Amino acid sequence: MLVAHADLARFVAQVLVAHGMAAPDAAIVADALVWANLRGKDGHGVVRLPRYVELIQVGDLDPGARPEIALETAAMFVLDAKRAAGAVAMTRAVDDACRRAKAGGACFGLVRETTHVGAIGRFAYQAAETGCAVLMAATGPPFMAYHGTTVPSLSTSPLAIGVPGDAEPVVLDLATSVASIGRIRQMLASGRSLPDGWALVDEGTDAGGTGSRIVPLPMAGAKGAGLSLMFELLTSVLGGAPILSTHLGPEHRTRHLQNAFVLALDVAAFRTASGFRHDVGELTAIIKALPVREGFDEVRLPGEGSAAVERLRRQKGIPLLPSTWEALRSLGAAHSVDLPRI
Repeated sequence: MLVAHADLARFVAQVLVAHGMAAPDAAIVADALVWANLRGKDGHGVVRLPRYVELIQVGDLDPGARPEIALETAAMFVLDAKRAAGAVAMTRAVDDACRRAKAGGACFGLVRETTHVGAIGRFAYQAAETGCAVLMAATGPPFMAYHGTTVPSLSTSPLAIGVPGDAEPVVLDLATSVASIGRIRQMLASGRSLPDGWALVDEGTDAGGTGSRIVPLPMAGAKGAGLSLMFELLTSVLGGAPILSTHLGPEHRTRHLQNAFVLALDVAAFRTASGFRHDVGELTAIIKALPVREGFDEVRLPGEGSAAVERLRRQKGIPLLPSTWEALRSLGAAHSVDLPRI
């Protein structure tokens, strides 16, 4: 079924407010989830709302948390998220990083002990729209197999790189796994089989079935695994909040936490912003005009396919799987929140 995006955001925010989140924070989280749906990243969209509620109920997500700066200089900071919603912590971190970059040219920020960051590209767009180039990545609990292993041992660590563009930002947003765990779960929920090489199923069997245990595989084998490992070292370990070692070591921690880093560069500190945007536009136009290989309809830039999906879904509505709709129906009934219009 198709759901209007604005009313879907209203529903998400009201459910979160019913669970103790302040209205401004709930609006930020709702915007992030619905943005993911609008862009076709449904595995990070409103399908996550029941899980957020569960995290609140077990104490992993503190709906009233106020992230605080734990360490700072002019060009760096560590933001202690205090188990706040990921979108709340990341929005604050990007705001701080870009403000400091505008003052000094560059800023490196660490976010420690937040919760599900979601579609990290949302925050890369946030930075690029202020005139900053940005590189960011997030880490979390082990879901993905380290290259050559059969067990969950790495985060699917998403990475986003964004720059201001001539007409709109150019943003690359990807997971270090072949496919994000959210996308894999959405495929299985819709009855589709996984392509070979996407995940290990059950006892380490590489197959496209729907076994009880799904372990995503790293993109490009050792390269994706290496990226995820380095992000854990540059983020969780550097910020004093290790995740993988506490999950995989003798502590066997299961609490849901994520960490992230944000590197923001003020384009105007390096050259004129207008000149940069012009050159970005010139290069992307050249790329778009390259000869198209057989089997391809067009040459697409990073984020261009998602932008096309967003234009369509803003007009026609966001499609939700029946299982997602039923989960939202249950949440709405439990808290007397009207379901979004269809």
